[in-house]
Amino acid sequence: MIHKRKYFWRYTMLAIAAVGIMIYLLAPVFGWMLDAVSPRGNALYPTPETQLIGRVELGQQPSGALPPPLRQYALDLSHLAGWSDDELPVGDLATNLPAMVTLRTWSGGSRSYDDNPLLDIKEGRYDDLFQRFLGALPDGGAGVFLRFNPEMEVPVEAYPWQQYPSVYIEAYRHFAALCDSLAPQAVRVWAPAGYPGALEYYPGDDVVDAASVTFRYAGEQELSAYPRDLPAEEELYRRLHRLRFLAVPIYVIHEGDAGGPLPDLTGVVEKLRAAPQGTYGGLRSLDEVETHRRPHRQVAFTFGLYDPQGRLLGAESISAEHLFVDFRSVQDGSFDSLMQAVRARGHTPIVSFEPFHAPDDIRDKDVLANVAAGRYDKELQRLYRTLGAAADRVYFRYAHEMEIPIHRYPWQSQDPHTYIRSFRYVMDPGKLPANVNRVWGPAGDRGSLEWYPGDDYVDYLSIAIYGLPDKNITDPRKQEQFATVFNRKMWRMRFVDKPVFITEFGVKGPEDYQTEWLLGAARTLRGDDRVVGINYFNMSDTPKAWGDIKPPDWSITRATLDAFVEELTGAGK
Repeated sequence: MIHKRKYFWRYTMLAIAAVGIMIYLLAPVFGWMLDAVSPRGNALYPTPETQLIGRVELGQQPSGALPPPLRQYALDLSHLAGWSDDELPVGDLATNLPAMVTLRTWSGGSRSYDDNPLLDIKEGRYDDLFQRFLGALPDGGAGVFLRFNPEMEVPVEAYPWQQYPSVYIEAYRHFAALCDSLAPQAVRVWAPAGYPGALEYYPGDDVVDAASVTFRYAGEQELSAYPRDLPAEEELYRRLHRLRFLAVPIYVIHEGDAGGPLPDLTGVVEKLRAAPQGTYGGLRSLDEVETHRRPHRQVAFTFGLYDPQGRLLGAESISAEHLFVDFRSVQDGSFDSLMQAVRARGHTPIVSFEPFHAPDDIRDKDVLANVAAGRYDKELQRLYRTLGAAADRVYFRYAHEMEIPIHRYPWQSQDPHTYIRSFRYVMDPGKLPANVNRVWGPAGDRGSLEWYPGDDYVDYLSIAIYGLPDKNITDPRKQEQFATVFNRKMWRMRFVDKPVFITEFGVKGPEDYQTEWLLGAARTLRGDDRVVGINYFNMSDTPKAWGDIKPPDWSITRATLDAFVEELTGAGK
C-alpha cells in the first residue's frame, strides 16, 4: 500500500508538471482563442508605469534631452467587442495633454497570419473604433501622440501584431490615413523596440511624425541571438543607431518591467556625436530613395565564380573570378600571383579582403580599429598597388558579413561605428586606384543597415544567398528557394539605392535539385534590374565554420552551369 501511494503521488506530480508546461507553451494561443469567445474589452486607461526618459534627434550633430512630461495612456481595442460612450474617457485624456497613447489591437483567435488584427485593420474592421476615438479627440488631436502597435519587429509572440512586416506596414498606413482626416494635429508615432531589423517594418516617411524605441523591452529577454544585458548607455545607443535613416524625433520609452539602471542620456548623445562622418544626418530618406530609384542593369550580367580548384573557369560564360585575400597573402606575394592568373584568363577580379591572418599570426580582435588607426597601412599600400596593376575594373569588398552576431571573423559582432570608420578608411577614394569599385558586403541578415558606411563610400551593394536557412538541415530539399532569400534580403536593403552584385550564392544537393534551384534563381534575377552581377561559390564551404557538421558542398557540374546561364540570359527562349 505504501509503494502504491508513493507511485500515485509521483505520477500525480509528473502529470501536474506536464500540464503546467503545456499551459505555459500554449498560453499565447489560448489567450487569443479566448478573445474569440469572450473578446477583450475596449478601454483607454493611464499607464503610470510607462516613462518617457528621453527625446533624441539623429541629425549631423545628434542631440538629446528629457522632453516635457507626456502623460502615458494605453488604448486596448478589439473589433469583436462593443464600445459604449462611457468606456471612452477621452475627457480624462483631454484634461491631461500633452499625452502619449499606445494603441494596441488584439486578434480574435489563435495566432496566425489569417487571424491577425493587422489584417482586420487593413480590411476596415477597426474603422468604426478608430473613427470614434480619433473623432472624439479635441482640437484635431493637438497634443496627442499616437503610438501604434509597438515592438512589432521583435521575434517573440508577446503581441499578435509581431513578425509580419508587410501587413504591419499596410495596417499602420491605413490607421495613419484615418488620423490625417480625423485628427490631423495628432503626432503619429512609429514604435519599434529598436531591435535588429526594425527598419523592415518602417511604414514610410509620409506617415511617420515621430518614432520611439523601448529601452530594454522585456520581451527580448527570451531571445539569445543578439547580446543582452549591455551597459545601459550602450544598449540605448544601439537602439537609436538602428533608426539612423529617420529624420524625425525619437522618444525613449521605459516600461515598468524593465530592470537595471537607466542610461545617462548625455553619455549616449556623446557616443552618437563621436560617430564617423556621414553616419547620421547625411543619409537619404526612404521616400527620396524610392522616388529616385532607377534601373541599374543596362547591359548583360557580369557572371563570375569562386572556383579555386578551377573546375569551371574555362566556361565561355564566365567573365569574372572571385578571390579571397588576407594580410598574409598580400604580404607573401601570393595575391599578386592570383591576380595575374585572373587577368591572363581575361576575367574581371572580384576581391574580398578579409582583414585577418596578420603577419605575426596573432588574431587581432580589434582589427577594425587598428586598420583605421593606420597599423596595417603597409599591407594596405601593397594591396592597393596590386589592385591598381589590374588596370581594368576590380570589384573590391572589405570585411564582409559584418552584421552576423557570431565571432567567425574578428570584424563581426563589433560596434557599428568602428566598422564604418574602418570601411571608410580602407575605401578612401584618395587612396584607392581609380579602377577599383567599392563593394559593401553584408550577408543581408537582420539589421544589416546598422553597418552601412554611406553612399559616398559605396559603389555596389552585395548580399550572400545560400539555400540553407539553418546549418543543421541535412535534407537539401528543405533549403529555401533563391527568390525567398533574395526578396527578404533585398527588402532589408530598400533604404539604399546602389547596383547589386551578389558576390556569393550557392545551393547544395543532387544535381537535379541544384539545376532546378538555379533555374528559379535565374528567372528571379532576370526580372530584377537592380542586379548587375552575380558570382557562384563553386566549392565546399570552409569546414571550421560548421563545427562537427559536414560542410555543405555548393559545387555544380558544367551542365548545371550552362543551364543556369542559358536561363539567365534568355538564350534558350
